[in-house]
Amino acid sequence: KKKFNSLLEDKGNTGFVLRYHNEKSPSGYVIKIPKNSPPIIADFKSLYGVLGGSRSFYEGTAFHKKHGGIDFYIEIGSPILAAGDGKVYGVKKKDKCVGNQIAISFGKSPNGTSLYATHMHVGKIYVKKGEAVKRGQIIADAGKEVKTDCGGGIEHLHFHMSNSTKKAGGWGSFRFLGPPKFWINPHEFWTGGKGQPECFVEGKEYPEGRLTLPVACY
Repeated sequence: KKKFNSLLEDKGNTGFVLRYHNEKSPSGYVIKIPKNSPPIIADFKSLYGVLGGSRSFYEGTAFHKKHGGIDFYIEIGSPILAAGDGKVYGVKKKDKCVGNQIAISFGKSPNGTSLYATHMHVGKIYVKKGEAVKRGQIIADAGKEVKTDCGGGIEHLHFHMSNSTKKAGGWGSFRFLGPPKFWINPHEFWTGGKGQPECFVEGKEYPEGRLTLPVACY
């Protein structure tokens, strides 16, 4: 954790994607994150956790030892935002491994891909199942470190997407997103284009079926 804090300080705390062990673009895209955005500290399909350790989950799938979502480092109590207009289809408090989580359906992308997302390790939750949400709405506060194998060893938001809720159930990522065969790359659906997430700006118009960052920018 000391190494992580040192890296944050060296990089200026915002606007970067943290790469351990010289890992090169595991998501398949060169990510251009806004300078005032909370940093990505573990990217989609990264082999490494938020503190640089190797992964061991999802054996027997395309995600074996790989990250299923995107991790953002945000200070405890910071706002977590709806990445688009949608509907809350799941809320779970105190999951045995990931802590509090919220699942939102954001409809479909322009090419017809269904967009389901879960937000894990959150703190206080401000929405309930069945509630409609608007892009930029505060849905939760950033939570404290979840002290389990799923928590990564530091507080952060885990943003994870799927194109189907078939066979959803169980715990953690599976609860609202189903098995790994349905998981999708969030970097394909940003409002700025593939690999180009944008901060939510009040009053700005955004294309339907595209997502802004699920974290508030500074």
